[in-house]
Amino acid sequence: MKNTLYLLLFTFIILSCKAQSPVISLYDGDEYLNIENAYYKDTDNDFDRFVGTWKFTNGSEEFTIILKKKLQYMFTYINKTYYKDMLYGEYNYIDENGNELINTLTYIDNTFTNISEHKIFGNSIIPYKFLPKCETCLPGERRIRLRLIDVLKDYLGINIVLRTVPNETNITVNDLQLVITGTYADIPDGVSTIPTIPYGAYLMIKQ
Repeated sequence: MKNTLYLLLFTFIILSCKAQSPVISLYDGDEYLNIENAYYKDTDNDFDRFVGTWKFTNGSEEFTIILKKKLQYMFTYINKTYYKDMLYGEYNYIDENGNELINTLTYIDNTFTNISEHKIFGNSIIPYKFLPKCETCLPGERRIRLRLIDVLKDYLGINIVLRTVPNETNITVNDLQLVITGTYADIPDGVSTIPTIPYGAYLMIKQ
């Protein structure tokens, strides 16, 4: 019986290793999606800075996001299996009149079959010189680009680009600068192209 258990355990370990090999950096690795079973990893832990609950406040206007990190998320592309680290999340937006327009925060702990069912998701690590332009970014600084789904206008293509910045009153704490930008989308005729959350930059404080 012990020999059988050892054999099964050994087989499981071999299969697990095979399913996540080779390990390739998400930021500077080559041949993205060219190697089946590859694991595209956040090797420098760039995502870790952004995990948590963040909130922007301006009078009655509030914008809150929760972000979590998913390791080794398995996905299939053109009938081939791959693994990658991901950031995902949900958000709440209250406009300048105090009206809550969107609130998906209760879905943050849902185990969706597809991680893109969350309203924030992605894993692009971009250098400082990529768009949107960042006047205060330092050479070598890395930002994170994620997709945000506008629940009320899901036909819009919206990205958020994140970077951490020093807190003005507490240098041991980082704030989050979030920029909402548009991206290519096939927008139906005659519909509003103005997002529910206005385009622009939001300084968010960790909660």
